[in-house]
Amino acid sequence: MKIVVITSSAHVNGASTYLADQFIEGATDGYNDIYHYNAVDHQNNFVMVDEDNQAISQHDDIDHLLDKIKAADLVVMVTPLYYFGMSSLLKTIVDRFYDYNNELRGNKQAVMIATGAGSVNTAFDSLKIHYKQIIDYMHWINAGAIWDLKALAHPAIDRYGQEAFKLGQKFTAGN
Repeated sequence: MKIVVITSSAHVNGASTYLADQFIEGATDGYNDIYHYNAVDHQNNFVMVDEDNQAISQHDDIDHLLDKIKAADLVVMVTPLYYFGMSSLLKTIVDRFYDYNNELRGNKQAVMIATGAGSVNTAFDSLKIHYKQIIDYMHWINAGAIWDLKALAHPAIDRYGQEAFKLGQKFTAGN
């Protein structure tokens, strides 16, 4: 299985990075081809369109990622919660799907892993709706999600780390 994991946190060694690492470790076997793309390490420009509603070529690092997503069976989006939504780094990547919608649609599974620090049980509601709208529009199948509202708090991070590992294991050849 070809898996693309997109991380998008500016927090080095933060909770979302930890959960992404746990997912990758769980999904690692001799059969999966896992590509990890950390948006922090790349130059990705915002989507731009001309007056005819055609995407304007950006000449940045995202074309390589989009080629990987085109070939992927599973796309894993990992983000910290910023003002009730995904990070701007991940949003920029999702917006860049625009130029490749037809090539990216269908025949993929998707996973969302999101982390936040708070006590409001509704904090993820907007992101959950956005994620569902993205995968519905792309005709992708929701293969799971982790909504960690207690980011970096022990023992919650350990519980969510185990959950991420088990979710990754779901995509190994033995399962």
